[in-house]
Amino acid sequence: MPTPMQLESLTVSDTVSYYYFDSGDIPGNTYTTLVFIPGMGVFRKLFPLAASHRIRIVSIYRRDYNPTTSFCDADLAGLVSRTVEGQEGFLRSQAVDIATFLVMFAREQHIPLAEGTNGGIALMGWSLGSLHAHAVVAHLDALPYNVLSDLEKYLHTVVCHDVSGIFIGIPRPPGFSVEYWTEPDVEKRFKLFYEWVAGHFLNKNVTSGSIDDLEFYQSPDKPHSMHELSPGEFAELTSAKTFGSSDRLLVTIQPDVLKAMTRRAIFDPALAEKFLPNLRVRYMCGGTSPGVIVWTLHEFKKCLADPKPIYGPNAGKGRDLKFKFQTEGNHFIFWDQPEVALEQYIATINL
Repeated sequence: MPTPMQLESLTVSDTVSYYYFDSGDIPGNTYTTLVFIPGMGVFRKLFPLAASHRIRIVSIYRRDYNPTTSFCDADLAGLVSRTVEGQEGFLRSQAVDIATFLVMFAREQHIPLAEGTNGGIALMGWSLGSLHAHAVVAHLDALPYNVLSDLEKYLHTVVCHDVSGIFIGIPRPPGFSVEYWTEPDVEKRFKLFYEWVAGHFLNKNVTSGSIDDLEFYQSPDKPHSMHELSPGEFAELTSAKTFGSSDRLLVTIQPDVLKAMTRRAIFDPALAEKFLPNLRVRYMCGGTSPGVIVWTLHEFKKCLADPKPIYGPNAGKGRDLKFKFQTEGNHFIFWDQPEVALEQYIATINL
């Protein structure tokens, strides 16, 4: 068994290996495994708290985050092509690899089977990782039968934490722009982005649904998360290089491709009925997360009544979908308030 915070690896194909941290087995207990994408080391403060909550935490290094297998030019060709077929193909391949990881991990570690929301796996997509979590749900029909049949025994919930509107087809609110994207230097752009997204946004009310209750600029009076880390320590948890390369390609995927993927994942009744029909999808955001993220979730929630205006004439009620607007915590709550974060994750899974 892996020891806590020991970097492990799992090979999912001839060319791809994922590295991950694992909080470890919980002997004698039925426990739920939370698999975070992207994981890296940013969730490490949750690990000491996991066992007491009957939770096992696995945090995956995404592709292009060393030491997980980097993308080669052929891997990225679909993204770079700017074609619908190429970009959909890229997302499909990532979905298959991640789903294969989940099944292989479950088999090799002999984790408990899912019984409702106990046991099994909750796939946790945080920030950009929500794109990958959505991709898994959208492309269940691409999985080999032996992977799909086992995945159904384990995967009971998908949680998207602070998902960007870009990845679910929700346009930005009127007049909103983030100036850091225009910075030509990648290192500077990454620093500006991090200081923005890791800030604390003093939203008046995250549950009202009113844009007037949300804050789109971080508070200057409270330091951003991880400000106490040295440059070397911070570099161990992040990658400006990946931010400026493959991750940059991800955030420039064509909007219609991302809308189509969201429709398949959430609003396709036929796919939801045929593939993992009991799968639950949950969305959460923090009380001091960027106002634009909170606004995105409210706009997305409106689509439950009628998804057709955004997701097309064939969109309808598909997955079991619920939302949790947390009243505290920013985008990095798991770093600043790990005990609160874990309680929030458990509550959202059990909605």
